[in-house]
Amino acid sequence: MWNTVFNKEYMKVEGLSDNDLQRFLSTWNMPMTEDEIAEIMIQQRNPFPVNHSLHSQYTPFDPSRWTMPQMKLPDSYIQFLGYSNGGEFGNGDRYFQFFGSSEFREMNLAYEFPEYMQGAVSFGMDGCGNHYILDMRADMREGEYPILAAHSGNLGYEDCRKVANSFAELCMGTTSIDDELNEY
Repeated sequence: MWNTVFNKEYMKVEGLSDNDLQRFLSTWNMPMTEDEIAEIMIQQRNPFPVNHSLHSQYTPFDPSRWTMPQMKLPDSYIQFLGYSNGGEFGNGDRYFQFFGSSEFREMNLAYEFPEYMQGAVSFGMDGCGNHYILDMRADMREGEYPILAAHSGNLGYEDCRKVANSFAELCMGTTSIDDELNEY
């Protein structure tokens, strides 16, 4: 199925083997490790200059409280990983930079999804700074989660937009996500 979904394959990657897929599925949402917590703590910096009124009010995140959703990934996404473990694809004006299994968790932690959008998981971006996100706050409906889009500089449920009812529907879309997010 996946070889007919995209009209452009910029970079197709070899799909995951069954063993690698099972390893990914059993590790992507593990509890935070001590190393991950330490790395996030080291990277945090007060964004306000010393002379700014908000400098003294800054409090760093506590990533030890972060959790990844303990939900099953949709079968359509799992099947896609068997076709291409990440990669870059296009349909019309819609562009996809899917995370591979080795960067999936890393990207969600780097963009601090557990802090800003608890219950959401980013699985790729659109080349314009927008994330493609599985909304896992509720159980799947018909084997799928709604797909949200949010800009990496403005993560939050109040500023994101639902762009598809399923992973497959998102992939078959042809409009730019940037255009959809900026629609009034």
